[in-house]
Amino acid sequence: MSLDDTSDAGERLSKRVAAQLSCSRREAEQLIAQGAVTVDGLAATLPQQRVAPEQRVAVATGARPQALPPATLLVHKPAGLDCLASGFWAQLRRDADDALHGRPALPGLFMGQRCVAPLATEESGLVVFTQVAGVARRLHDDAPLVEHEFSIDVAGPVEAAMLQQLRPARASINRQSPERTGLRVVMHGPEPGQIGALCRGVGLAPEALKRLRIGRLPLAGLAPGQWRCLRVHERF
Repeated sequence: MSLDDTSDAGERLSKRVAAQLSCSRREAEQLIAQGAVTVDGLAATLPQQRVAPEQRVAVATGARPQALPPATLLVHKPAGLDCLASGFWAQLRRDADDALHGRPALPGLFMGQRCVAPLATEESGLVVFTQVAGVARRLHDDAPLVEHEFSIDVAGPVEAAMLQQLRPARASINRQSPERTGLRVVMHGPEPGQIGALCRGVGLAPEALKRLRIGRLPLAGLAPGQWRCLRVHERF
């Protein structure tokens, strides 16, 4: 049975830990989130992981259950990755420039993360995951109030008059050649894939679409596949 096995076989890891320590299931999940639990000597990161009776579950000496502060993660999603897929995080890497901003690198950082600003699989750029209720409300429930900025490459030249047809988005031409035109597009609360659909609806052929900014937070500083924690002073 592998460490990431979440099949119906065996017993939930959190249940086993709770039984071993005579603690609540919630406290067991906190210990797992802190990185204090191993299965057969290997770090365990999923409370729902199934463990067989013969497997050895151990908790680090002196570990005490405590709730970790919720986190928001900013990600530069490469084109071709599904940000809602279960294996999304395994395909990313942490930004080398202090991505954690003082937070410990614990399994709980990724538990319960909700993608509140997704992109379509073919799109790239800034996406946001959060455990913070206020951030989720801002980017999901209040989405029509938050401005998103995109950079789009479309095939061939584009006449300025065509850009008026992209409403409710606002578009301008950044650069243009006979082969390709670079557009800057701004829109409040777009759905994944909506900007590309607007372009195709007026006869434009998007070749690449990248989200550069959500509200006041830019993508700048993150290479494709990198992520970092939202800093305390940053706001959308």
